[in-house]
Amino acid sequence: MDFINWYDWITPTNPMASIFFGILFTIIIGITVWVESKEVKMLVVTTLTGIAVTLIGVSALTAIGFYT
Repeated sequence: MDFINWYDWITPTNPMASIFFGILFTIIIGITVWVESKEVKMLVVTTLTGIAVTLIGVSALTAIGFYT
């Protein structure tokens, strides 16, 4: 099983690829929020919320057998 394929950013094929791209996109969004607001608190809240949503989403998809 490969860790990341070139098409995993569209539809991830395994949980690790989902977590990787979810956190990558979360960091990009967090930086965008920080550039717009210039508040570190907003950056932290956005990033932590995005990571939590990513982990919960991957856990739910794994539980229902999406990656098998």
